[in-house]
This record gives sequence, structure tokens and C-alpha cells, in this order.
Amino acid sequence: MQSLLGLCLCFVLNQIQASETLLSIPDNAAKELPAGVPRTVDTNGRVIYIDGMFTTKAYQQEAFRLIIEEANKVAMELHLPETLPITKTNITRAYIGPFGYNYQLKGLGSVDTLNYSYGVEKGYKFSDLTITKIDDRCREYAVKYQWPLNRLDTNAAFQLATQWLAAAHMDVQGLNRGYDVRVALDGYWNNVKMGELPKRKFTPLYIISWLVKGKPPYSAGGGASVELFLPTKTLLSLSVNDPKYILRPPLAFTNLAALFPGKATITTNWPVKTEFPPLPGTE
Repeated sequence: MQSLLGLCLCFVLNQIQASETLLSIPDNAAKELPAGVPRTVDTNGRVIYIDGMFTTKAYQQEAFRLIIEEANKVAMELHLPETLPITKTNITRAYIGPFGYNYQLKGLGSVDTLNYSYGVEKGYKFSDLTITKIDDRCREYAVKYQWPLNRLDTNAAFQLATQWLAAAHMDVQGLNRGYDVRVALDGYWNNVKMGELPKRKFTPLYIISWLVKGKPPYSAGGGASVELFLPTKTLLSLSVNDPKYILRPPLAFTNLAALFPGKATITTNWPVKTEFPPLPGTE
């Protein structure tokens, strides 16, 4: 039999999860959602819950199309070594989140080509880019490139990173104002702690980070990061965590109602009252 403590813990976890779900639903959800999306509303008609796994095939296909369209723009803006245009036949892997999940987190998913992965994860905007087989690339660089420390050039790495961010329509000035900037060697591939320098030679893999002001470098959060290999000016990864620093327009569904046809069930008065078994000795 489940213990009373276990029941209480389950109740607390359920309440936390419910609170997170409530907070993640936009205030204007009732106006935004098409009639075909099932939802739970309170007695005032405010949307308080959408099943995270709810979706339709039409929605998945349209989201896939939008991400591919955005990947083409990013590849051209950053002059990435891609075969353009990127089409469905170029995609090696794709993840499109279900509508309910995406709606609450304001993301769509990602697509991969043979060269890069493109993610639309923040505010329905492109936010993440990673070169494919990044570990293999870095391992190759670490073997082939061992430079003396007098060739260290953090300024060039920073300038290149900000050029890429600007080309991808990210608010570089805003990031510089809102965060502490740190330029460091990739500690893993240089076999040192992050922020430290090797004693003799180094591999010119740089990580440029925009860190929360006043917090330790390894604390959670941060505004953005870029990793690059300086000798060949190769972009390895780019990520912007706060959508307010992404100046790109969000990917928009112009036909959302058509993706969810019909009229779905609307449930009211959720969450329901939780019933607990009586305490021992009080039956």
C-alpha cells in the first residue's frame, strides 16, 4: 500500500506540474486557439490546460515546412556550406513537437541536414544552430592543430562570433549590455578547466558566452553562446536563449484554423478536487 508520505509527495508534484501548466498558457489563448483544439477552461472561459501531446498531421507538416523555409534563410545569411535550397530531400532528421507542447513552450522543433542542425526553440524563432558530428569535428581539430600560446586571439574570436550573431539578426548590442561576455578556449578539447589556459600548446576552439551578470560562469541561464574554430572560421554552434534578443520575426501559421478543422470538446472546471484516503485511525 502506498504510504501517506508518498501520497502527499504525489499531490505536491501534481500541484507543481499543474501550476507550471497554468502559467505557460497565454492569457489570450481563448482568442488565439482555433475551435478544433480541445482544451480545458475555467468558469470564466480562460484556457487553463491543453494536452501537450495533442496535434494533427496537417500541423506537423506545416511546422516542418516553416522550419525548412527558415533554415534556408539562416544558411544564406551565415554563408553556411549547404547545398541550397534545403528541401525535404536534404533533411536527415527532423523533430516537430506536438501542437500542445509547442504552444506552451513557444517552440516548433528542429531539422538536420548533412551539415547543420537548425532549431526553432524560443518564441517561435530560429534560436539554435549546431554543426553535425560536432564531437568528430572537434576531435579532428584537437589532433591536427596544436598552436603555441602566443597565437591565442580572443579578440578575433569575439569579433567573428558577433558578426555571425548580427548576420542571423540577433541583438548583439543588447546581449553585450545585458550580460557579462566571456571568451575562452573549449576546455574539454584543450584538456583544461573552462576559462583556464593550457601550459604550452592549445587547440583554437573558442567558446564565446554571454553570462548572467554577477553569477558564477557555470550557473544556469545566460543569454547566448557561440563556439567556433578560428583558423578556418568555422561556426560550430550558435544559441540564443532569450527570444527578446532574437530580432528575427517569429514563424507564423497563417492557416492555423485549417490545421485543426471541426469543433473540439471544451472541458470546464479543471483541476478537479483531489481525494485522499483517510488518515490511519480516523476511518
